Parts: sequence; C-alpha cells; structure tokens
Amino acid sequence: MGFRRIYHEDFWHILHTTNANDVGILIEGLDEWPDHSENLAMLVDRLDYWLNSEYTSWVTDPDDPEVKRRRAEQKRAGIKPPPQPMITPVAHRPRQVMDELVKELVTKTEQQKQEAPKRRFGTLADLRAMRGE
Repeated sequence: MGFRRIYHEDFWHILHTTNANDVGILIEGLDEWPDHSENLAMLVDRLDYWLNSEYTSWVTDPDDPEVKRRRAEQKRAGIKPPPQPMITPVAHRPRQVMDELVKELVTKTEQQKQEAPKRRFGTLADLRAMRGE
C-alpha cells in the first residue's frame, strides 16, 4: 500500500519490469532524500561539531598540568590537527547515504593517521655533533 501511494505504481509490476538495483533504491526511498534534506542534515552535523568543540573549550582548563603535558607530547611527536575538521555525520539520513558518509570519514581518518610524522631518533653521529665532538 505504501509503495503504490508514493510511486503510483504496483510493486509487483515494477519488480518484474525494472532493474533490481533500481527497485532497491525505490524501496529504500532514496529518491525522497532531496538536496534540501541533505543540506539540513549537514547543518545538524556542523552544529553538533561546533557544540562539542565549544563544550570542550568551556570545560578544559588550559593551565591544567595534564593538558599542558598532552599538548607538549603532541607537539614533540609532530601531531597537528587536520587542515579540515573531521565532522562526524550525526543527523538522521537514509541508510545508504549514512554508510557512504561513514566510509568517507573512516578513509579520511586513516589518511590522517598515515600522514602523522614518525618520531625520528638521531644517530650517534648526530649526538656527537650536537656535543661538539
């Protein structure tokens, strides 16, 4: 009944006359996910990111020794924030769209981890050169 109400076609007729992938898309209702819905979902994602960032800045004391220690460790290790923020999709979306966005986020996160510089230990010759020997 819902299929006929939305698409004005009989489900069995569509099933036998249309490609299976297209039927799957119709069943999932992806054609009902217009651009303005995705824009609204992206806005919700960014507001969630902003609120979490603001909350962290509100409750984090920059003078706390633990915070200073972690920042110093990250600086020593050469860890920098990504050039673009990693925004996690939190808004409600169709399953396929959400799966695609999560895959993109995982790929970006893995790339960021691979680009992190490794800590390089100097050689004995470097140590001697620093000591002036």
